Amino acid sequence: MMTEAEYNQYTSDFNAACAGDGTAFGAFYDNYYEPQAVFEYIPNATRNVGKEITVSFWQSVHEVMQEEIKAHRTLVISESNIAVEAPIDFFCKKDLEWVGVQHKEGSSFRLLMAGFYDFADNGKIKYVRVYSIFHPNYQLG
Repeated sequence: MMTEAEYNQYTSDFNAACAGDGTAFGAFYDNYYEPQAVFEYIPNATRNVGKEITVSFWQSVHEVMQEEIKAHRTLVISESNIAVEAPIDFFCKKDLEWVGVQHKEGSSFRLLMAGFYDFADNGKIKYVRVYSIFHPNYQLG
């Protein structure tokens, strides 16, 4: 189980890893995830299993943009699960296409994310599903 304060620390630690040079993703993973945790990103139904693949995915995203999870809008905690809704801001380091929308280098955009975390008995994340949507109504400013 994770408390709201611990979840807030989790997002703070993730944001710090994103703000750095990308080398902190491994330590972040070790601190919060089971060794063979599954990270599923939807709408692409991409599944990353284990530290090596998940950290590599985070680093590949980091090469083209920096993300920042904002304060959650909704957080529901049970003994073994968390459900959360929060905006995530992305700052483009290069021209790119993300969730079907073109973005220019130096621009930013926001996704609305819903995340569902399943925890192992030791308190580490064993499975996470992240659903993200882009919509003009969710954008910055």
